[in-house]
Amino acid sequence: MNKVYLNLRKVHMSGVNGLVLAICLLFAGITLSYVLFHNPHQDLHKQIFKTAENIRSYYRDKPAYWKLSTESAKDDGLIVEELLKNADNLKIGQGENGDVSMPNDNSFDIVLKNLNKSACINLSELSVSHKQQLGLQKITLINENGISEFAWGDDAHPLPIKRYTTRKLCTVENNTLIWTFQ
Repeated sequence: MNKVYLNLRKVHMSGVNGLVLAICLLFAGITLSYVLFHNPHQDLHKQIFKTAENIRSYYRDKPAYWKLSTESAKDDGLIVEELLKNADNLKIGQGENGDVSMPNDNSFDIVLKNLNKSACINLSELSVSHKQQLGLQKITLINENGISEFAWGDDAHPLPIKRYTTRKLCTVENNTLIWTFQ
């Protein structure tokens, strides 16, 4: 049987080799932390709330959200430009299909359809700032498992949605998230 010995006295890093190794380890650590802690849907989440803020500001002096729809929001420049990249899956108005708001509608919905499980979990579980909480009434998740509604003060499904809550509710694909704003 052959024995292998490692003589640590002969193995040492100094000078350029040590510096290169230190830089590689630092880069690997930064990359790993980015992969583990970065939420790719955080920007989309911000754009949804920015669009809601734009809509609320635009309709502030109008009677309710009358005639609000995806098309009118586009025409009036209320949708954040980055959110328009998801225009095929984006609906604004009333309900899952973004129906046109009627004269007595005091709330509106921003809907994202056809979300995969990762997007569904990340978008629903992201924290909501105090400013964002003021206009948000509820978040609704719709998929083949049914409808789950999260609202302020609800004992069964409270807002804000806590981490790991939607892991079992979101399906592999075809999830719809609806943010209802006042």
